[in-house]
Amino acid sequence: MTTELARPSLTRERGLSRSGSFWFIGGIYALFLMASTAPSPMYSIYQQRWGFTNTVLTEVFASYAVAILVALLLCGSLSDHIGRRPVLIGALVVEIAAVLVLALATGVGGLFAGRVLQGLATGAATSAISGALLDFQRPGSSQGSLVNGVAAALGMAGGSLLSGVLVQFVPGPTLTSYLLLAAGFAVAIPVVVAMPEPVAKISSIGEALRPRRPVVPAGQGVRFALMSTMVLASWIVGGMFMSLAPSVAKGMVHDLPNLISGLPVAVLAGVGGLTQLLLARWAAERAVRVGAVLMIIAMAGVAAAVLSHHADLFFVATAVLGVGWGLMFMGAFRMLTGLAAPHQRAGTAAMIYVVAYLSATVPAVVLGYISTITDLTTATLVFTAAASLFAAIAALSTIRR
Repeated sequence: MTTELARPSLTRERGLSRSGSFWFIGGIYALFLMASTAPSPMYSIYQQRWGFTNTVLTEVFASYAVAILVALLLCGSLSDHIGRRPVLIGALVVEIAAVLVLALATGVGGLFAGRVLQGLATGAATSAISGALLDFQRPGSSQGSLVNGVAAALGMAGGSLLSGVLVQFVPGPTLTSYLLLAAGFAVAIPVVVAMPEPVAKISSIGEALRPRRPVVPAGQGVRFALMSTMVLASWIVGGMFMSLAPSVAKGMVHDLPNLISGLPVAVLAGVGGLTQLLLARWAAERAVRVGAVLMIIAMAGVAAAVLSHHADLFFVATAVLGVGWGLMFMGAFRMLTGLAAPHQRAGTAAMIYVVAYLSATVPAVVLGYISTITDLTTATLVFTAAASLFAAIAALSTIRR
């Protein structure tokens, strides 16, 4: 029989206020996502150094996403039962190990190992962070969902851009970024310890160690599945841009190649994050519908840029795509988390990210294979057609609601 140990909710037992904890948690999430995109500008260096194909490159990206899925499937609701703090501290420790493995990698095996560890840490942290943001947000607001989306987008943008600058201009191009990230994660640990614990009750030891899977809110299965098409549409774009877009951009611009490699993700995610921040008051349905239209227009621009080898058009289209991507994910996350009861918040957020990372992983690997047997142009055209189709389906799903 399971026993429950009472714990006071949202007290200042460790020093940080509820408001301070909210913004700090958002910062931690941005740091995790910075680490996720930091390798993107380095992939071309790794390919030159170790001679692997685009298929292997997308498999390295996929190993990270699959590890996130494993963590979400096994630990998706864990922080709902043992508390946010223990899960976050464990994730930070594993993330530090991951970036050090990447920093010291001497071959493709090291990349796979580092990315798998990174995925496990990010997956465990994602659901705990999403739950904590909802716990600490102002009552009656949707601030948690907003910060979740903005922190993720700006984190991805910052990681890719900062890494590209460091790789281009600083000695030790595959070392410096990782060491800075490791230092940031190490500093975050004592601040997490200082947070109040928002989970009011923790389970017994035996119950706490049982794997916790993501959940679909009770009675909401059909609505959840329908609205998940919005997540699918936005994360297909994210998967392609984090894996193959650096190579596409580098093929168009020959000056400062390592810096250019980091720009596609930085532009997409940076514009997406700012869009969510500026248009946070938009209704979720409106955000998804406008986002879908912009994504389809931008896909046409990306396809035209690749066919004409026009770098300026490519980055303009990427910026427009960032607006659509930001609106799409903002609307999707808000609608899906709105289906969850308080005790299902972390588990529901985990399920959202299961859909997200599956949407990013499978197409990215397929596109990597296509680019290996044909070329990057063909793979990019296939991507733009598929992503446009899913964006249209996502917009229609808001009507079917």
